[in-house]
Amino acid sequence: MDQTITIGTSYYPDHWPKERWQTDIQMMVEAGIKTIRVAELSWSKLEPKEGQFDFSWLDDFIELAEKEGLQFILGTPIEASPVWLRDKHPEVVRHDKFGHIHADRGMHCHNNETFRFYVKRIVTKMVEHYSDHPAIIGWQIDNELRNVDCYCDECAEKFREWLKDRYGTLEKLNETWGTHFWSQIYNDWEEVRLPSADQLTISVSQKLDFTRFGSDSTVNHLSEQVDIIKKQAADQFVTHNMLGWYHKLNAYDIGKKLDFISWDSYPSVDGDNDIECFLHDHYRSVKENSHWVMEQKNGYFNYSDYNLAIEPGLVRLWTYQDIARGANGVMYYRWRSNRYSGEQNPNGLLRHDGTPRRAYFEAKQVTNELTDYSEEIANTKVDAPIAIIYSFDQMWGFDSHVQYKNFDHRGHLLTYYKALNRMGLTADLVEPMADLSGYKLVIAPSMAMMNEEIFQNFKQYAEKGGQLIIGARSGMKTWANTTIDTPWPGLLGELTGIEIDEFEVLPDRYSNTISYKEREYDVKVWLDMLKLKTAESLAVYKKKFYAGRTAISKNRYSKGNVYYVGVMGNEQLISNLLYDIVQECNLSPTQLPDGIYVSSRVSENTRYTFYINRNDTATYMNLPEKGFDIINGKNISGEVQINGLDVLIVRTAL
Repeated sequence: MDQTITIGTSYYPDHWPKERWQTDIQMMVEAGIKTIRVAELSWSKLEPKEGQFDFSWLDDFIELAEKEGLQFILGTPIEASPVWLRDKHPEVVRHDKFGHIHADRGMHCHNNETFRFYVKRIVTKMVEHYSDHPAIIGWQIDNELRNVDCYCDECAEKFREWLKDRYGTLEKLNETWGTHFWSQIYNDWEEVRLPSADQLTISVSQKLDFTRFGSDSTVNHLSEQVDIIKKQAADQFVTHNMLGWYHKLNAYDIGKKLDFISWDSYPSVDGDNDIECFLHDHYRSVKENSHWVMEQKNGYFNYSDYNLAIEPGLVRLWTYQDIARGANGVMYYRWRSNRYSGEQNPNGLLRHDGTPRRAYFEAKQVTNELTDYSEEIANTKVDAPIAIIYSFDQMWGFDSHVQYKNFDHRGHLLTYYKALNRMGLTADLVEPMADLSGYKLVIAPSMAMMNEEIFQNFKQYAEKGGQLIIGARSGMKTWANTTIDTPWPGLLGELTGIEIDEFEVLPDRYSNTISYKEREYDVKVWLDMLKLKTAESLAVYKKKFYAGRTAISKNRYSKGNVYYVGVMGNEQLISNLLYDIVQECNLSPTQLPDGIYVSSRVSENTRYTFYINRNDTATYMNLPEKGFDIINGKNISGEVQINGLDVLIVRTAL
């Protein structure tokens, strides 16, 4: 597949009369759309009765579109199983913690052998039919996969097998989980149950491992389909469209067998761009390469308590925000607004009546603007000199043991992330065992659980001159979510040069104050009181019995520096602290105007810098570079005006 920026859409030929197909195809061509995603929810049309397969309707549509130069991504249609399958085999549906069949969209049991049989069969039939088709460029596995918390008997048996593989012996499991607490010692593997509603005591370690098991089960479900496709269609790419802000499924594991990863972007009209940028930076980092947006919102959302009208320019802005953060493909969901069931809001480039919405013309504008630069941009990578550790295990650990309702791990990550965004600095969101050597700064907020492998990775990074920030509430637990029996922050104590003497968790009505560089800040949520070993103090508390104690420290470790930020609850403090640290890292932070988002894509010879104005009104700013405005076709430098909901793309030679 050639590297180019792909603009496409999702189409459902089975939803519309055949007489309409040619009109839709022609309108796609006129809009510059080159790629169509089909069939990801069409199992009952592809296999209308058990063992009877009908691809003729899809063949007819592909044949029409192929004549106009369009290409296709086929979805394996597993999320929406046929009624005949669920009637014959109700056990394929997820069982809840009370033991009842209790499913929702896509909630099949990924460990059920019957379900696995039917999944393998439909995928095999599809790939046999389409593996050599010249118009098929790739496959999407399933649709918006979830970590299915199924409590059926097959899952119980599979969970025990998973635990045996992880711990080896029952004695090791008892020791690791601490089952002597509340008299939960297991004497036989059959006594180990799922954390279902009939269990008198459920440990936080058991909950954590059940989430890990569910994620692994979903990864296996995807991998089986990938293997079938790759065996016969090695030249067609394979991807999966992740749910956006969904943290129960380990995206790094999902990505291992994929050619690239995708996600579905549904930003809020009245939101900022921080969460969307965060998710782009996360999913891009999964494969350390470009990703796709397989569903880009372009209209009203179907699952919302309210729906604001899409302002002119916003769909175009979202598209460029996708590309700016590394997306090489943007697929609008959907082509024509749906008429049926739970998704009847007009979220489509066309209205329900088949006439174009404003979004259609904005998509057309994007394809026209990218004509001369699409290939060159696609062969660049996002410039991200900073890494933020994004650990699914940490999130699962906090979810399994919710001690304090005012602490949200992802919200804590966003505090650091937003501060970097305001400085025009882009971060990769990486797993704890990622190669950190290429980053000038690594931020690891709230690494409550720690193991030897992650410690060694952090240690190696610092020894070689890396700058490492450890956030509050770190190093206090084992990888099994149990508290360590050594002083906090445990393994991280060597790197940080401190001990955590005491801590305080404040309700919203209370705060303390710290002094950093002769400026005072109110802090709340979690406050660590640090005892300095080899570290120096950067900030101290001003109130209560621990006034004068260190809140933020800096420790010289070999050739690097390790900071411990023992406080939460003040975004301005984090912003100012990061500003100072990134300057020490020889980065160049800026003070961007409110609502301006900046990121760059670079190749060996060229840099494309994207300036996205999320404000409704025009904003002025000074460019740090002289370059070429590729949209307006002119040289540009100095102070510029970026109109509301508009984008400036500056091309510079390196």
